[in-house]
Amino acid sequence: MSTTKSTESGETVTIVSPMDERGRMTVTKPATGETVEVVDYADELLRERAKTLSPGATARLELTPTEDGTCSLTRLLPGGPTIGFGAD
Repeated sequence: MSTTKSTESGETVTIVSPMDERGRMTVTKPATGETVEVVDYADELLRERAKTLSPGATARLELTPTEDGTCSLTRLLPGGPTIGFGAD
């Protein structure tokens, strides 16, 4: 697991690329235009839920920045414009 700094409150993000075989996925924060890479997950259940998110979908995520500039996904929150899940 990565070392984390402080937790950001949940925000709506757009999935740019789905989770790959190494567990990495890319999201964009529409409010700022910032693109971040998610590389770590709070637990296995959250990782499995995140794995179903499709490119172009939006979801409310709570992301925690890590020291290397990537993020850890700490929560998948209810609400937001759309939570798109892929066919699994």
